[in-house]
Formats: sequence, structure tokens, C-alpha cells
Amino acid sequence: MNLATLTRAAKRIGACCTVSVLLFAAAPSLAGPGCISTAQVSVDDSDVSSFATISIRFKCKAQYLSHTPDASSDRLRIFLEPTTICNGAPPTVAESQSRMRPYNSDSAHLTELEYDGDATVGPVLTLSFSEPVSYDIEMSGLTFDVDIHVRKAADNSGASVVNESSTSPATARRQVVQPKRDTGTYVVNLVSLKRIPTIADAPDLVLQENQKLYYSEALVNGATWYRLRVGNFDSPATARDVLVDLIGDYPGAWIDQLESGSVDTDLTVAAQQSQLVSEPLPDDMSGNAKVDALMEDARRSIISGDTSRAIQIYTKVLQLPPNSRQVEAQEFLAIAREKNGQTAHAKAEYQRYLSLYPNSEGAERVSQRLAALLANSGPASVPSGATSTGDRILSARRSDWRIQTYFSQYYRRDVNQPNDQEEIVSQSALYSDVNFDARYRGERFDFSSRVSAGHRNDFLENTSSTTSGNSTRISYAYADLADVRTGLRGRFGRQSRNSGGVLGRFDGFNLDYQLNEKLMVSGVIGKPAYSTSDGIDSSRSFYGVSVEYGPVITNLDVGLYYLQQQIESVRDRQAVGGEFRYFGPNQNLWGMVDYDLQFGELASAFLQGSWRFESRLSVHASANRRGSPFLSTGNAIIGQPVETFAELAEIFSAAELVELGRDRTAASTNFSVGLSYPLTRRFQISADLGQSDIDETPASGGVLATPASSYGYYSGSLIASSLLTEGDVTILTARFSDSDTSDVATLTLDSRFPLGRSWRLNPRIRVDRRQVASSPGVQWLYTPGIRIQYRRSQSFRVELEAGKLFSQQDSIVTNQQRDSYFVNLGYQVFF
Repeated sequence: MNLATLTRAAKRIGACCTVSVLLFAAAPSLAGPGCISTAQVSVDDSDVSSFATISIRFKCKAQYLSHTPDASSDRLRIFLEPTTICNGAPPTVAESQSRMRPYNSDSAHLTELEYDGDATVGPVLTLSFSEPVSYDIEMSGLTFDVDIHVRKAADNSGASVVNESSTSPATARRQVVQPKRDTGTYVVNLVSLKRIPTIADAPDLVLQENQKLYYSEALVNGATWYRLRVGNFDSPATARDVLVDLIGDYPGAWIDQLESGSVDTDLTVAAQQSQLVSEPLPDDMSGNAKVDALMEDARRSIISGDTSRAIQIYTKVLQLPPNSRQVEAQEFLAIAREKNGQTAHAKAEYQRYLSLYPNSEGAERVSQRLAALLANSGPASVPSGATSTGDRILSARRSDWRIQTYFSQYYRRDVNQPNDQEEIVSQSALYSDVNFDARYRGERFDFSSRVSAGHRNDFLENTSSTTSGNSTRISYAYADLADVRTGLRGRFGRQSRNSGGVLGRFDGFNLDYQLNEKLMVSGVIGKPAYSTSDGIDSSRSFYGVSVEYGPVITNLDVGLYYLQQQIESVRDRQAVGGEFRYFGPNQNLWGMVDYDLQFGELASAFLQGSWRFESRLSVHASANRRGSPFLSTGNAIIGQPVETFAELAEIFSAAELVELGRDRTAASTNFSVGLSYPLTRRFQISADLGQSDIDETPASGGVLATPASSYGYYSGSLIASSLLTEGDVTILTARFSDSDTSDVATLTLDSRFPLGRSWRLNPRIRVDRRQVASSPGVQWLYTPGIRIQYRRSQSFRVELEAGKLFSQQDSIVTNQQRDSYFVNLGYQVFF
């Protein structure tokens, strides 16, 4: 990064901070945190314009149901089913609404993430892009993350790019997106490594006609991985047939779709050379003798100038069972490739040597050869201060800063009017959000930092019972440092984690150590941050350790953890648990068990799976049983006439507090099942049903008992895409729910239409029929609404959302009418 770039970045940061301070002082942000815990965009640095992955983590465990449109659009809707297993938040957070824009969003043409947990079609995650993209969706991680793989349009993709000024926006979008859909191919990923792969990483691999072996580079969670691949295949079925033959030798192999415009390094010639059979050796020769004979044959080939034959022989030695000459063979293979003019392959072989044998006698000699090779091959030269083997391995890494800032302000007004009486303003507030992300990728260290904060400025009188007052929240404020060479990564500050027994957001320190590609050990210490509006919690603290390993067998990852948490001087939680994830070609299965040693009982158990059939039918199901709220001693304060747990601890003993915590924790049992099926390219159907039961709690400690409750729902949707214009989406949903207090039938029509390249129109109407158990009457609710969005550019947008509710309840005693409306107007700026 040069001085001019730094100066521009500093000016941007200074201007953003100045604007933020002024706006905060006057009225500064958006509503409290929603169901999204974290969201990030990772990019393949070898070609930033060709591929990106958007990774989203939820606070509540969630199941992917379906998405629409099927393959490409500038707006993607993902339908989800959250569970009641929530970390650091109550289950009701799944019914909330939130918006955000992750760091590095421009790389994926992503302008906004929006989660709506109260949509009549069920919880839906909406991704808006600045232009049409193609995408694939998958679940990943032990915490039920959703990954969206985005393939973006690029001028160098080989497509004929349409002059947008001379054609309609719809035509331009189709022609930009179409090349990827026409040329999309599939590959089999054999293995992923943190070093550059070589042919020795594919022992005994026999390439068939028209197949090639190569590797590509991918950036995953800030770490660079090299994927050794076999391709290319014109369909998933063809790739799957090859995968079946390879899975025995490569148990971690999986199928992927080739990224448009990806930059790969071909190893096909080397693989074909390694398949050539050298002169047969006597059968009675011992293993060591055979290796010695091969090494002598390779030496003679080098002397005679036949480096191609030497490369074949050295590769063969490296593919044999472990032997004493392989260290020597690895070095000579790199030298032979360098002599043969194969600079990229030689560099990879030198780096493989240093990765496998960093403390060997020849490590310094190989480091010097690699340094000379890098110095002569271009800008990726070795720093003069790099003296160790690891320093030389990392000398080719690019160093750069990336800074991104987001700011938004929205005014929200809610008004109620019962029975034509005077209007009651229940909300009049300005929400302001600011998000600052900085990232530095160095030769050895990767650094990232994030600050996400907001302020709610309430314009209503503070004495009003309907106002919640001004509030400031801090969602994230952390610094993260990763050592690429050692595999250590540390993060300090306000952050979020949903694995290893940690219940979401906390203030503290997290340390990860990646022992190898399969095994990671983590340690964490901190204080839970259950509310972003509160400061650091002085009453609670925790520490824990965890191990993640995978794959144990093909497609199966597991994790184990121990965590202990204190509240004041009393033990709050003492948990041991395990998680597993199976991610197969068409089936996914996740499970989690959390056992509390202090209470001597199961705190949570969860199982969730999905199946995708060749017919394109998708079926999903989940079942869980857990405490509501999550089992802890701190629950003892529920219903008590005290403000703090410290006050409660002066009244009851530690043992009594533990029992009160158990009494205030109701057992919750939930299950759900659903399916989705694309009828045609434009139409898709989905159906879901679920049941939730909460057990009763006993009276104790002066708190009354609570009765058991139950809730069930059934829903079905018809989703139509591109009916009137390219990119439009219409969803018709019917839903019925029944509980102990009411039965509700709902019908919703929700549409979204693109108008040119800048405008988006989203009209909707919802009708509810509610039968309340305590009243003989029927309540009807009619809720029309509209959302209008104008995008001037990728950096600026304005949005208006408005809706009105008409409510009427007829009963024997009285007829009641209630009207209400809301207006939400704001803007977003991206720096």
C-alpha cells in the first residue's frame, strides 16, 4: 500500500468518523441485533472477480429449506427454519428483523443481507446484489452456517458483454449471467492443503482420457488453501462416477462446480509422466534395494541430460511406501523441474520439501534455492530479513490493506388508533448504524479488526410508557491476528462464537491452533454479552477448551468441548458436549449434545438432517429438546423481586440457587419436517409443519408455577420467478397455526419487481383470521404494505417502506376496530 493510498484511506476513515460523531450527537442505530450472528465474504485471491463465498452464521440453529430464484438473479431469497437452540439469545430472536452488509461485500456484488423472521412465508434471508449473479447454496460448519457460493459476471470471462446503454436492462442481465450457466463444469477436489500441491500428493492416480490434474487457490476464513483437483466434467453425475472410483484413495474428496475465470496450475503432464513405467526391477530385490536402484537410475538420467526421465523416477520414489531416500528424492525432484524449465512446479516442490522436512539437513540449502527462484521469477521476492525456513516459505504472500465502512440512518414511525380514537404514536425514532472493517494480509501475519455499533434516538417523551428511550449498542469490537506459519489465531474484544459450548456474543479472548488440516484446538475465556446495549458483564465469566476434528471418516466432522461459567461466586454452568456434522453429496446430518455436570442432566440435545433426491425433491427434518431458557443457575433470578443476582445470593444459599435455576428452566421439545420441489424453471412449491411443547415449571422460592404450553403450525407456498419480467419473484403462502391461546389462519401474497437497473418495487398483502380461545369472536386483520428501493450506485441507496393494519373483531359483547400504520425511511452509504 503506497502513501497516496494510505492518505486516501485515512481521509475516508476520518470523514466517516466525523459524520458518525455528528449524527450520533444529533440523533444517532438501527434496531437491536437480529438472528444473524456473523456474516463474512471470502474471495479467491487468485482472481477476485471470479468467485466469492458469503458465509452466514445464525444465533439460533437453522435449517436451510429452499431458495428462489433457482440459479441466478440480483436478489436471492433463502427460506429457513430456525430452531429453539439459541446461543446467547432467546428463541424469540428468530422472529426478529435485521439488516447488515458484511466486510468485503463488493467482491461478491453484495449490497445487503436482510433477515425477516416474521414473514408469513416463514423466516427468510434475502441477499441483494448490485447486478445479477449465479449462485449455489450449501450448509456448512458445526453451527449450521449457510454458505452462498457466488459466481460473478466479469469482462474477461469470454462472454460477449452487452452495451447496457443500447439494450434493455433485462437483456443485459441475461447475457451477463448466461456465460457461466452455459460453460459451468464440475470437478472432483481430491485434497486441500495449506501448501502448494505436487504430483506426489496424488500417488497412483491414473488420469483417463480428457481428464486433467491441477490445483487452485482458495481463501477460506482468512486462510489460503490449495485444492488439488481432477476435471473437468460436464455434469454432477459424471463427476460423481469419478468420485466413486477415487473415494477409497481420497476419503476427503468432494464435488465442486468450477469457478468462472479461475486461475489454475496444471499438473496433467507431470501426472502423465508419473504413470510411465520405468524398466522393471528384479522381483527378488528388497524394498530398499529397489529404491536405491531407482535413485541411481535417476542420477544417471540427470547426468545424461534426460531430466524428464529423472522427474518420472523421482516422482515414483515419492509415491512408494515411506523410505529413507524420499527426503533426497524430494529435493532432487525440485532441482530436476527447475533444470527442465518448469519454474512453477519447481517452486511447489521446494515448498513441499520445506513443509515436510523443515528441520532436515538440506532445509537451508533448499531455502536458498527457493529464494533465488522467487527472486528471479517476479515481484514475489524474498525479504532481506527472512532467515528461517518458514519465512522463506511465506515470502511470496502478498501484503495489502483492505478497509470498508458502512453507515446508515433510518427513521421509524409506528402509530396505533383503536376504535377511531386519538392516534397513539408507539414509536418515533432514528436508528443509525456504523460498521468499520479493516484487514491486512501480510507475508506471515493476517490482521483484521471490526467495529459495529449503533444508536437509537427516541423522539418520544421519556415519560411515555410506550417509549423505550435512547440506547447505544456495540455488536462487535475486536482485533484478530493469525500466524499463517504456526497455525495460531487469536481474537480479542467483543466477538461472537457459536461452538465449543459458547453461547454467542462475549467479551474476551479466543485462541485457535490449527495443528493440521483436520485438527484444531481452541481455548476461550471471557464474559458473556447477552445484550449489545449493556456494558461488560461484571457478574458472569467463563473459560473453555474445545477440539474439532474432521473428517473422521468420509464427510464426517466431530467436535468436543468443556466449558465452565461462574455468576458472582456461584457456578452458573459446567458443560461437556459434542457436535458432529455429516455432509454427503445429497444428505446432510447434524447433531449436538450438551450435558451439564453441575445439574447432572442433559441441557440440550439436537438432531437435524436434510435429503436431496435426484428428482430435485428436498426433504428436511429436525428434533431437539433443551432448556428454555438455556439451563443455568442464573435462571434463578426469574420472577424474583431483586435487580441483580448478587442480591439474590444474599437471600439463598448456593445449593438453593442451583435448585431455583433448575425450577425456572422449562424443558422444551420441538420437531419439524418439510419439503420443497421445483415444478418447473419458474415455479416451486414448499410445505412445512412443526410442533413445539414447553413443560410446566414448579412453584418455588416465592415464584408461582407456570403451566405447560404448546404450539403447532402447517404451511405451504407456491413460488414463481420471472413471470412478468426477468428477475421478478412472487410468493403465495397459506399458513395455519394453533396454540393454547388462539388459532390463526394466514394468507399472504408477496411480490418483488425490478424496474430498470435502479428501482425495486415490493408490494405485499397479508390477511389473518384469528380465533382467540378466551373470546367467542373472530378477529380479522388486513395488512397491505409496500417497499420501494432506489439504488443510485453500489455506494448509495434510499429505501421507503410503509404498511397499514386494519383490524376488526366481532363478538357477542362488542365489536372492536383497530388501525395502525408504520413508515420506515432511510439511506445507506458504503465507503
